Amino acid sequence: MWLCLGLLAASLLCAATIDRPVARFFAVHPGWRPWFQACATPSLLPLPLSGLYLCAAALRLLPARLAAGPWLAMSLATITATAAKDELKFLLGRAWPQWWLKDGVYGFHPLATSYLYGAYPSGHTAYMSAPLAVLWVVAPRARPWAVLVLALVMAGLVGADYHFIGDVLAGLAVG
Repeated sequence: MWLCLGLLAASLLCAATIDRPVARFFAVHPGWRPWFQACATPSLLPLPLSGLYLCAAALRLLPARLAAGPWLAMSLATITATAAKDELKFLLGRAWPQWWLKDGVYGFHPLATSYLYGAYPSGHTAYMSAPLAVLWVVAPRARPWAVLVLALVMAGLVGADYHFIGDVLAGLAVG
């Protein structure tokens, strides 16, 4: 719990201090964008894989040893993190870096219904970190790989100007 509270405090500190300068830096260096986009790409996998796994488990298409245990926990963690981040995005309403760079829209706008306000917390970070958190517990030897993958994804999301640093830290707390 203290880790989550620390991440949330750090994310708010980033929103107040370094989010805009970092977003501006990456915006004026677009040559790096393809590399950062590639780093963020693994974050597209956990949600559809969790859905496929849960469907296969419900239809009893999986062997018994795969239908429970860590795979089930990882899938449920992903689905839960996705639901939580969706509600938080609506409740907190933070603008995306592109809208700050383009129109100067910045900050939190609670209960905003516009597509402009869905950056906080980062959903890709949340549903990438959720199954990796389960993996952290059940497979300690995989921890370095989990940290590496998550760090690359988070760097990719920030470097490609998809999210502010505070967004990905909050997504990590949700996950």
